[in-house]
Amino acid sequence: MAYVYDVHCHIQQSPESFDVLDSSAPGVLYCPQGTNYMDWASVAELKDRFPDKIVPAFGLHPWFIEQVVSGEIPGSWATELKDLITRHNGTLGECGLDKAARNPATNKQYPFEPQLALLKQQLTLAHELDVPASLHCVKAYPELYSIIKSGTQALPPRIMLHSYSGSPDMLSQMFFKDELAQRMYVSFSAAINGRNLDKTRACIKAVPLDKLLVESDLDDARHTVEALDTVICLVADTHGMSVADTKVMLARNSQAFLGK
Repeated sequence: MAYVYDVHCHIQQSPESFDVLDSSAPGVLYCPQGTNYMDWASVAELKDRFPDKIVPAFGLHPWFIEQVVSGEIPGSWATELKDLITRHNGTLGECGLDKAARNPATNKQYPFEPQLALLKQQLTLAHELDVPASLHCVKAYPELYSIIKSGTQALPPRIMLHSYSGSPDMLSQMFFKDELAQRMYVSFSAAINGRNLDKTRACIKAVPLDKLLVESDLDDARHTVEALDTVICLVADTHGMSVADTKVMLARNSQAFLGK
């Protein structure tokens, strides 16, 4: 039986669901993503509690850029991030760019220029630590591409676009072209990508088979198995593969991405 990797989730946010990890789906490995500095400890605690089922990730999400700029998130965050990733054998995530989301308190979009600086700093850190990165990107794919194709930005060994929301053409014309293609992975979730199945099928087809990943992107472990099954079946159906063979392929891809 192939393991199923949930390469991007937030189950650290729902401690009431942790009993599921004790009792169900022994073949599922979870990659919970720290996002906001305040939840990094929860991700680390989850790894300590379930060392055989958790590959932790720590990062600063663009939705928290204002706390970085204001100093609410302390200036020592980069040092702490490096220490957590190293100490817990983790990866970088979730970080990235977002030109659509708004601060619910002000109804204003999150400032974009500081997002760029924050992402570049975290990509450099992942490069130094030689760990992969899980990236959030909404309506900012050209800007993301500009960063990772600049030739001046230090990059992680592997980069995953999580719950990919761009077009199929962007994948083939930008991210899976030339030398960048060796570094890139793309993940899909039922929660996000299930909203437009025709587009998602086209995107799945645009990703090389050995660079496909799946995730739940959920914060409650009680619902992850069903969510993963849904997206795995979508990948299998799109490529005319059996579910069993698809699980083997995805497990192999996940191991290659994580380097574990």
